[in-house]
Formats: sequence, structure tokens, C-alpha cells
Amino acid sequence: MAYSANVHSIDAVRDLRAALIKFQHEGKSCLDALATEVQRVVQWIEHDRPAYWQSQIRRAFDQVAEARSALQTCQMRSVVGRRPSCIEEKQNYKKAKLRLEHCESQVHNVKRWAAKIHHELDEFRGRLGGPQRMLEGDIPRICAILEKQLLALEAYAGTSSPAELNQQPTAESGGEDEVES
Repeated sequence: MAYSANVHSIDAVRDLRAALIKFQHEGKSCLDALATEVQRVVQWIEHDRPAYWQSQIRRAFDQVAEARSALQTCQMRSVVGRRPSCIEEKQNYKKAKLRLEHCESQVHNVKRWAAKIHHELDEFRGRLGGPQRMLEGDIPRICAILEKQLLALEAYAGTSSPAELNQQPTAESGGEDEVES
């Protein structure tokens, strides 16, 4: 079965091929940038956040110890046979304990998110497989087909491509490969 084409401009086919090549390069750049950004986020969740929250736990332990010491010191004082209420010290101690609990819960949250991010990352990589195959396989194959079609169209139309014009010897040059400007 013979197919026919109604090509009005060989330059339009050439422009399409050039646009596909540009799209391929830009697409690869975008996918590379995306992969770099994803890796940066994984690094942040797996390494930076656990270290941060561990340091916060140590700091919170110190604050609890200081608040407990201040509360005990206050409770041991007596003014004219009466014990002070130590309200401020009790509030500080309670606040320090809440901060410690918060830091400990954040360590568990980070571990949970680190496990979840690996699952999501696997799904993300799976979804990127289609665009990567297109950029690395389909577009080069289509460009090769377009190149063959360009050669066939140029041969049919009796024209030469700009690359062929640059390689043809000129009558004035005596057969040397010079390019006319």
C-alpha cells in the first residue's frame, strides 16, 4: 500500500526536526534538574532532619534538667517558715518537658517520612520512565526518520541540503572544499 504526502515546505520538516532535537535537550535538562532536586530533598529528610532533631533532643534534655533544678531549688527555700509557690519554675519545667516530648515525636515523624519518601520516590521514578523513554529513544528515532525523509524529499525535489551545498566543490576553487560566503 502506497502512502502519499502533501509536503509544501521541506524547510518546515527541517524545522520540525530541529524543534524535536531542542525539545529533547530541554526535556533531558528538566528531568536531570528534577532528579537533582528530588535527591536534595531525600538527603534533607534522611540526614539533615534526624541530626537536627537529635541535637534538639539534647538541648531539650538540658533545659528539662535546668528547669527541674530551678524548681527543686525554689521548693527547698522557705521564707518566714512558708514555702513559696514556685509557679514560674513549675511552668518552665512543664514547658521544657513539652518541648522534649515534641522533639522526640519529631524524630519519629522524620523516620516515618524517610520510609514514605522511598516509596514515593519509587513511584515517581516509575512515572518518569515514559518521558525518559520518549526523550532517549522515541525522539532520536523520529529524528532519524525525518532525516531520511528530508533526504528523499530533497532528492525528489532536486534540491540539496545546506550541508551538501557546503561540501560541493565550486567551479572557481578547482575542486577544493571551500565554502562560499
